[in-house]
Amino acid sequence: MTTLVGRNYARALFELALESRSEAGMEEGLLAARAALFDDRETRAFLANRLIGRTVKKKLVRDVFGSAVDERLLVLLYLLVDRGRTTLLGEIAEEYQRLLRLARGVRKVTLDTAFPLGPEETDRVTRALESLLQARVQMQERVRRSLVGGVVAESEGREMELSVERRLRDLADRLRREGARRGVRPSPGSDPE
Repeated sequence: MTTLVGRNYARALFELALESRSEAGMEEGLLAARAALFDDRETRAFLANRLIGRTVKKKLVRDVFGSAVDERLLVLLYLLVDRGRTTLLGEIAEEYQRLLRLARGVRKVTLDTAFPLGPEETDRVTRALESLLQARVQMQERVRRSLVGGVVAESEGREMELSVERRLRDLADRLRREGARRGVRPSPGSDPE
């Protein structure tokens, strides 16, 4: 999950990359920076240490990347060092990749199922989701044993529930509304939930 600050840095970097049509190259450099400066625990601790001056930290960034990355990315890395925000590098990379995926027309979808799907079912669900989302789908499947049947898909904060459990809840709600409209009160202990 990304913070607002991380999203803003990623969005600014992405817009700069779009202007120069260097989205893929920028992504490559950003992922390299994340691997070198954030994923490595010792380097991350070094950059987060407030007792070490910014000049020393910037020298490390320059020595590691120099001219190996886009100059605008290097400016961002220096800015993160100056503001003591190098710990945001992981979420900046994550958000940048999300923006790049969306720009390419690809949506990441997490699909929860009651049981593992076979290739035919996976293909059918993928086609249905691509039609619904109007995008290509990059799907990750998970088995959720609590589902009675069906699937629950989540993409970019949007949940699409196509489960038996959901249908039963919808039916119960519809029956309650219909009963209330007719003035019928449910008897004690008859609540389906």
